[in-house]
Amino acid sequence: MNILHLLIPLYLVFTGCNLFNTGNDQEKFEPTFRADINGEIFDITQVKVPLGRYNAVLSTQGAYSYLAVFASIFDIDFYPYKETISVSIFWIEEETVYSTKIDSMLIGDFYLRTGAKYFEADGDAIISTYISSYTDTGFISVEFEKLSEERDVVFGNFEFTVIVDSRTDQFSQRVGQDTLHITNGEYRLLLDDRRED
Repeated sequence: MNILHLLIPLYLVFTGCNLFNTGNDQEKFEPTFRADINGEIFDITQVKVPLGRYNAVLSTQGAYSYLAVFASIFDIDFYPYKETISVSIFWIEEETVYSTKIDSMLIGDFYLRTGAKYFEADGDAIISTYISSYTDTGFISVEFEKLSEERDVVFGNFEFTVIVDSRTDQFSQRVGQDTLHITNGEYRLLLDDRRED
């Protein structure tokens, strides 16, 4: 018998059973986190790992569920300089739109802050920090989608204004920009669910 006659049925069996497909939904997932910062594009899809980092973490804080969504982009010309946009909220299952104004809640012995934030850093050293105000009218929408039995996707839109809270380095790329308008924000990220059962 010709070897080709043996290989063709084996190939059909293996491909029919999809044994050669080692991919899964998580490997095919393409994250999104983009916005305009005073008209400049901030988009993690335009940079390659490790120059872009992002996450969406849902954790238990006292009796509450705390969601933090954030992304960082390293500047290839000034590495390890990076910019980070983050929003944190106390997540409530029935709600889909949240305020991004700065707020805090006493959890045990410490206050946990929520709201929108932007910062610049040189590696781990913070250069400047911007936070939303107590009267900010910004928002973040939060929705979930089941990706697989084990994984969920969290997605939505956001828009807010942050003002400079501290600047420790005169070489900040944002010197002269004491107010940042974060507009046209959208995200779609795998959820890192760390809630206690």
